[in-house]
Amino acid sequence: MSSLGGVKSFLIDKFWRPVANESVFYNPFNTAVYSALFALAAAYIGLPLLKKLDISIDRGFIIGITPYIFLGGALRSLKDINAVNTVLLETPFIYILMFGFTVSVLLISLGLQRKTGIDYFKPFSIVGIATLGFLLTFYSIANLGILLWTAGISLAWLLTGFILLERFKPELLKYGFVLPVAAHFFDATITAVGVGLDIAVEKHVLGRFFIDLIGPAGMFVMKGLIIIPAVLYIDRNIEGEERKYYLFLIALLGFAIATRNILTLTTA
Repeated sequence: MSSLGGVKSFLIDKFWRPVANESVFYNPFNTAVYSALFALAAAYIGLPLLKKLDISIDRGFIIGITPYIFLGGALRSLKDINAVNTVLLETPFIYILMFGFTVSVLLISLGLQRKTGIDYFKPFSIVGIATLGFLLTFYSIANLGILLWTAGISLAWLLTGFILLERFKPELLKYGFVLPVAAHFFDATITAVGVGLDIAVEKHVLGRFFIDLIGPAGMFVMKGLIIIPAVLYIDRNIEGEERKYYLFLIALLGFAIATRNILTLTTA
């Protein structure tokens, strides 16, 4: 086989097959590349765009963007429940699709603000809520047990976390720490419940490693080892709008993935 043929075979096997075939899981190669691309896009596209548009990570922005966080998860889950069958809802295309849609609505909302004086986040959030509401019509609660298990376990780690932080690290009881960490622990909860009940499998490399090592609880260990240090580093070493931006991105990823998983598992 020629070197060019070898490269083509490698790219198809490691990048295209996981997209085209849902039974093929993520691997270290596409995981590393997608993570790097997301980080580069966040630093060199997302943040500069917000600065250029003179948008701050404030209360208005959070109100406006929140529906789109859940919208991304709901859109991705449509393929999981076989409501739509297209590679556009697979990684990395789903991120491009959601980014394009969100930015388009944001730009239109900013244009309306300039012409009418209406705060941009109001039409921005309305479009997001309406689109999310439409997508939710494709789902139904067919597995109430998933919700009950998720709620019970989430309540347990929320109370435990609050008690531990209040006792040993009260300075961390703030949105900048609690929301990003809670978002990913919520995602860990749903995955652990799905795997524990044998109705789901973890497709990501690190998640599979920790689950194979210590069982479904491995998701919490993985999140704790990765997310908590990342959040602490950002909180302590990055200032101003950039700090809020990167903490927001971590929370966004957690809630979006959790939304996909909970919708998929309860509808299945």
